[in-house]
Amino acid sequence: MSHHILNRRIRKAGAAALIAAASAVALTACGSNDSSSDAKGSSSSKSSQSDASIHSQAGNKTGKQATALGSGANKAQATSECQPGTLRGTLDSAGTSQAEMNHRGTFLKVTNTGDETCVISGYAGVALEGAGHTAIKTTARHGSTYFATDPGTHPIALAPGKSAWADLVWTTTGAGTAHAKYLQISPTGSNSHSTVAFNQDLDNGTLSFTAWSAKPPING
Repeated sequence: MSHHILNRRIRKAGAAALIAAASAVALTACGSNDSSSDAKGSSSSKSSQSDASIHSQAGNKTGKQATALGSGANKAQATSECQPGTLRGTLDSAGTSQAEMNHRGTFLKVTNTGDETCVISGYAGVALEGAGHTAIKTTARHGSTYFATDPGTHPIALAPGKSAWADLVWTTTGAGTAHAKYLQISPTGSNSHSTVAFNQDLDNGTLSFTAWSAKPPING
């Protein structure tokens, strides 16, 4: 074989090797692009799933909030405050057994005369009247009395015909005696009140009484 023919064959072999190498590089590049595309597709899928999860959680939260608001509205309806026109204030003779050490007492009583359950809380309003319904200066003291512990302000649900009580106490030492004949009772402390007989002599026109309670407030 001549030297000239050998050189031609070497050049052909070198060219073939270069073409094969170039093809391999091109295939690797294509594979790299496909892998990148798959990764992007996977990322997009995860993002869609995450968005769907967030929307689902937001929907559930909104639903729970709506339910809570609905429950709050129902509760507000069921616990509406008693209106003065549906309440009657009286004295309960069961409390007149309270008598000790110049202290006397009775029970204030409020009754729901309406057709619906309502809520009452806090302290009554009271005022003394003398003969001929003349006003007597009255000092009202809220809290525990000589005979009963104050339950404090708290809501009491009164069904139609049901009642709540408060302890009412005064002293009789003879200091600045007020000669009362009547007692005004305002269950909610408003201007609306009942006037009942209250023939008592009491010191300085002072009355102490507890907040309304679901039961007669006698210390056990």
